[in-house]
Amino acid sequence: MAQRPVFICGAHRSGTTLVRDMLDNHPALAVVPAEGTFITNLESRLLRQPPIQRLQFLGCEWLCRLANPIHQHPYWLLGSSAADRSPYVEFARALMAWWPLAQQRMSHIASWPLVAVALAYAHCTNGVRANSVLQRWVEKTPTNERFLDRLRSEFPDAKLIHVVRHPFAVYASHKYEQQQLGRVFRNAKRVLRDLRLSYRVALEQSCNHRSDQYLLIRYEDLLESTHTMVEKLAAFLNIEPLPILMQPTAAGLPVPSNSSFTAEGVPGCLNSAHHRWTTTLTRFDRERLTAVVGESATSLGYDLPALALWRARLFRLAARISQKVS
Repeated sequence: MAQRPVFICGAHRSGTTLVRDMLDNHPALAVVPAEGTFITNLESRLLRQPPIQRLQFLGCEWLCRLANPIHQHPYWLLGSSAADRSPYVEFARALMAWWPLAQQRMSHIASWPLVAVALAYAHCTNGVRANSVLQRWVEKTPTNERFLDRLRSEFPDAKLIHVVRHPFAVYASHKYEQQQLGRVFRNAKRVLRDLRLSYRVALEQSCNHRSDQYLLIRYEDLLESTHTMVEKLAAFLNIEPLPILMQPTAAGLPVPSNSSFTAEGVPGCLNSAHHRWTTTLTRFDRERLTAVVGESATSLGYDLPALALWRARLFRLAARISQKVS
């Protein structure tokens, strides 16, 4: 199982969390309930630590993540502690046990510390036994699509799930969040860059790589044709299409709405109201998105409004200049 991960990737706000949460409670999968961010963040920080302190560093980092400090339900991803038992102490002990085994058996790959975390989580939740029904472990990290070659090299038996979403919806989700916090939206350049790279990877991978290893999912299809997409997802992972795949959870607990635009909805149920973004974007926002990512987004099946050629050229020129400056 250690060598058979499922990596979920895609630009931020594209629906990667929803896909992970739909897989969360399946008995054949050990789904890590917090973002892995190993290649994108933790690996460089880990390597700056003295070797003797790396286990402690990563263990403390993951204990914080399992206590879910992002102020969203469910807060305690391993459950609450009691007078005679703490699942977080159990996780720490499991990680201490799996760490040297993963290092010894998988030292040929740089991502072995992430494997140790996944095995420790599986040990504490599903149990890792000789007769276990677990087949794979799952982690999601937005923007990991930039590292698919490395992931394939380290894990030849990995399954790669790439989630994309309409660029207007992704951009509006970022912008709406900042508005709700009373902030000015200053991350537009990064969002555009991430979308452009994600779409480019999606088009290249869909055309040139094995369909049994790479699966592209459109967020809109997941909401509008849920049964069909769940069956497709289960077939891709070679798991039984159980009804629980229709019920998003984190660490087995129902999660809030999958929409950034509403707090309404029943936890553990899909929210299909995904067009609220139409009231969030200005004309400038739409034209800018169309100019920068419109061609690749259209190739992925998304409809974007037409834009005068001269305006599109101006937006693209501004995007190239800002990229060079940054």
